[in-house]
Amino acid sequence: MLQRFPICLTVISCLIFCALTPTPQFAGDKSVVRGWLSDEGCAGGRAKSAIYTGTNPECAKKCVADGKKIVLVDPDHKRLLVIMNQEAAKERVGDYVEINGDLNQQDKTLRVDSVKLLEKGRAMCDVPAKKKL
Repeated sequence: MLQRFPICLTVISCLIFCALTPTPQFAGDKSVVRGWLSDEGCAGGRAKSAIYTGTNPECAKKCVADGKKIVLVDPDHKRLLVIMNQEAAKERVGDYVEINGDLNQQDKTLRVDSVKLLEKGRAMCDVPAKKKL
């Protein structure tokens, strides 16, 4: 009986360790992030030029429909975050939104829990230039 005790203790220790160790799919931090929902193609090209603004909503919607991934353009942190659950963000592509969800900063991914519309998207060429004072 005493010989089995170390084996049982080892098995129990392993089970506790596995139960308490987070798995990669749940490694994200609950966060609130604001930014523009776009497609990876247009947003990626702009980000390479250090431009973190909204893209043309109609173009972004077409690219998403053609299979491009939805990303969130985060202008505050100058980054793109790939939306992990694409369907949750599909209706708001092109818009400026606030997303509550699980942020994985290392992988630059965001799993959406909820999306709140902050500003309806429009082509940036429609925005009048600011007047210089």
